[in-house]
Amino acid sequence: MAKRAAISFTGGKDCTLSLCLTKESKHDVVLLVTFGPANFKSFKAHSLAMIKLQAQALGIPHVLVEIGEEGKTHLQCYREQIAALKKEHRLDLLVTGDILNVCDNFMARATQDVIELSCPIWAIDRHRLLDTLFERKFELLITCASIKKLGGDEEVARQFVGSKLTPTFMKDTLEPREQDVDMGGELGEFHTMVLTVPELYHGYRIEYDGRQSVEGEYMYMEFDNVRLVKINDESS
Repeated sequence: MAKRAAISFTGGKDCTLSLCLTKESKHDVVLLVTFGPANFKSFKAHSLAMIKLQAQALGIPHVLVEIGEEGKTHLQCYREQIAALKKEHRLDLLVTGDILNVCDNFMARATQDVIELSCPIWAIDRHRLLDTLFERKFELLITCASIKKLGGDEEVARQFVGSKLTPTFMKDTLEPREQDVDMGGELGEFHTMVLTVPELYHGYRIEYDGRQSVEGEYMYMEFDNVRLVKINDESS
């Protein structure tokens, strides 16, 4: 039976692939939800301006949900906000792009007895994950990297941030580090944003102007301008 689904959405590769798979399961994706800290400060890996353009290209309503009400735990805030979203949008399902249990099964606890949780790419083999993204012609920009988790080498981080995650990048940069770096960045080594994916973006792609910046252990893309442009089917 088709369910009304919301996607926990950061604009990265994993949640976007989960969106694809949820639609293929014949569920009705009615909402994109971006959870973030108060005022969305320190949200460096995923540009809010870019997320808003992605939602526009996808043609799906999008909401920002701030987490961090004084006097409440992180978990309490999530549970209350998810319950409110479920009621307001008549949701049956919350979908995430989670692959590993890196936060003590947080989303399972946040949704328990509130809403059904779906994790379509849970435990997926990383080579299979990347091959699937490439086959579906995802255009992926690496927007953030942890210098610490890339061996403490800022020059290595520079090879990541601002690069496109392509089969060539996988072969030349990721695979030689496979023993130390999760190929999907699931331990926080790197983060991506989806610039276009033909099956979802309705002939649009995101273009940008930006530069590398460093704050603490993180190198990230600081965007001066992001814009949504129409492309033809061939170039997508």
